[in-house]
Amino acid sequence: MKIKTVTTLLTLAIFTGCSHSPKIVFPNKGYQNVEWNKKEKEKNIAIRHLSRNEYSSSHLIRIRGEELPHYHDGHNLTVYVLSGKSIVHFKDHEVTLYEGDVITIPKGVYHWAENIDGEASVVFATFSPAFKGKDKRLAE
Repeated sequence: MKIKTVTTLLTLAIFTGCSHSPKIVFPNKGYQNVEWNKKEKEKNIAIRHLSRNEYSSSHLIRIRGEELPHYHDGHNLTVYVLSGKSIVHFKDHEVTLYEGDVITIPKGVYHWAENIDGEASVVFATFSPAFKGKDKRLAE
């Protein structure tokens, strides 16, 4: 999926609102009403990898606690909040995110997310270029 397509999907989601369970659709498959299994629900952070190509990767992320402060040295990150309420912390400020909010985090920016909802928060995250699991550098 090209970056332009992901951006279009996020824009449509923002302007049409989320009055029902969100649906994430790719040309060859769709994900609707994701049910997290018991093992995923027990994790602080659970990740479902949805798609990957040479330009970007898309993931569903469920967070019930908080991440460790970190950087992504080679990836830009865009996150759309599907459900829940969380705080994204930066070095010198923080921002509270609610269902329907979108945040972009350029590569190299110090950050971490903290769920502050009674239930776990779920987000749709897109990394550009594609995230391969080796670009998360913990802050010292």
